[in-house]
Amino acid sequence: MQRWLTALLLLTLVTLTALSAEAAKPIIEITDDVPVYDNRTGQLVEVGYLVKGETFTIVEDYGKNWWKIRWDDYYGFVAKNRTAVVNAVTYRNATKRALVQQQLTALQDSKVMDNQTEPGVLRPFAIIKQGQKYASMRKMGNWYGVEMNGRLGFIHASNVEVTTPAKPPVAKPTNKTGYTTAYTEVVDFRRDKPASVMYLYANTPIQYVDDPGDAHFNTHVKVKWGDAFVYVSRKAIKEQNVAPTRFTTRSPNGKFIIPYNSQRNHIYTNESGKLVAYAHLNTNQRFPLIRTEGKWYVTVIAGREGYIHESHAALDRGVPVLMYHHVLPERDLGFFKHKSTTVTSEQFAAEMAYLKSQNYETVTLTDFRRYLKREITLPANALVLTFDDGLLSTREYAYPVLKKYNFKAAQFLITARNDSANPAQVFSPTVLQTLSWQDVNRMGDVFSFEGHTHNLHNIIGSTSQVLMVSNNQLATDLQNNITRLPKGPRAFAYPFGQFNATTVQLVKNAGFDLAFTTREGYNSPYENPYYIKRVSSNQSVTLEQYKRMVRPY
Repeated sequence: MQRWLTALLLLTLVTLTALSAEAAKPIIEITDDVPVYDNRTGQLVEVGYLVKGETFTIVEDYGKNWWKIRWDDYYGFVAKNRTAVVNAVTYRNATKRALVQQQLTALQDSKVMDNQTEPGVLRPFAIIKQGQKYASMRKMGNWYGVEMNGRLGFIHASNVEVTTPAKPPVAKPTNKTGYTTAYTEVVDFRRDKPASVMYLYANTPIQYVDDPGDAHFNTHVKVKWGDAFVYVSRKAIKEQNVAPTRFTTRSPNGKFIIPYNSQRNHIYTNESGKLVAYAHLNTNQRFPLIRTEGKWYVTVIAGREGYIHESHAALDRGVPVLMYHHVLPERDLGFFKHKSTTVTSEQFAAEMAYLKSQNYETVTLTDFRRYLKREITLPANALVLTFDDGLLSTREYAYPVLKKYNFKAAQFLITARNDSANPAQVFSPTVLQTLSWQDVNRMGDVFSFEGHTHNLHNIIGSTSQVLMVSNNQLATDLQNNITRLPKGPRAFAYPFGQFNATTVQLVKNAGFDLAFTTREGYNSPYENPYYIKRVSSNQSVTLEQYKRMVRPY
């Protein structure tokens, strides 16, 4: 054994290639309780052991006599002579590493328990030696959860001393100036996928921020774009003092422009008395507007004012929110022919096919919320699809089309009707039917489900019942509505588009953070989130009219 320990110390100085990058990592079964050693100090320190009969996935085959495993935030080593290679793990408590919440110190040799492999049974699969430290991911009752070589284990609180590790100080962001050294892309990382904003030409002076606390610090610097920061490759920036007069202190005025000529979408500086191009804009982005000068729009990026001619860009009118209700084939319209809340399935399919062909993005309400809060900038071709009333026809004729194109949409549900909907109901085009909760669950890959009252979606004369009941009745109904919806931020649509200031306040009090009207228009980030405007398609809308309706300008 001593010979193997010495060999392990020597192996730390040598890089081994026991496994190819493509090879599966070996799985071992512990044939006898085996110590785990830490060799970071140059001395072998026993920090714990693995329990006989347990299986583990190995990090690395470490020479003739040793396996390498992950132990806390470092590597431990176990002797091969107390293990056997097997084909599969036997545990069911696999997990991933998470943020460290507490630091544990074992007050005695402490068992690490598995409570998942055998339901209802706690069994030890490892031991942490007395005095050794180990990070905990979370606390559950009297137990601390730890990650041990890819397995979730629990240590009883009576066996450990707990400390909360101090967060290391983060260096403050530093404002700097410099020049681009090459034609370089400006990237927006705020959404799931990076988005190209523009390209800066070489030798462009910029203001930027070095932020050690930023996730992209190692590869990028931050530059200001309207109210937000976007990114430029660190390799393309040379730090240098630039005169403050070459930058602007003006802020955006709340409006945006969209370039639409991909061949002539440059922005220019005129600081030398003549126009000099310094950036090439992406035509699918919204750019903050500072002001207009004659026939020129003035935007800003990285502290630099830029001019683009009105013949190459247009004022952004905002994000369109499309409103639909009922969808039926032309042959089945019957009573619903010429009804403003019904579109034909043929028309709907053509509209969605057009959106797909033009690369429109149907954004979720989650991203729409972020847009309204100015947390993200939505691309020019972004729109929101909404369906009021939660009708069964959307399952038949909207859902398959949306799923085909990987589109997202929101449904506003009258939840009392969902409660009473029969899951086995057969669709009929002659009556209005409501989605069952089983339908709602099955359609969650396309739709989010939002509020449209619980049981107040009625019109009396020409007035919505929402405006006729007492404040207490409305508050109770809204609470019944939102509690039946999926957890998380939820939106609301005013029935028949009717509401007043009291309605808005009660909707807000109920917990809805967005509310949609039937007022026609488009939506910018500076508007009240409880007055979202929409545009609607109906049987009289031609495809050419629809194309103009969804354009952002």
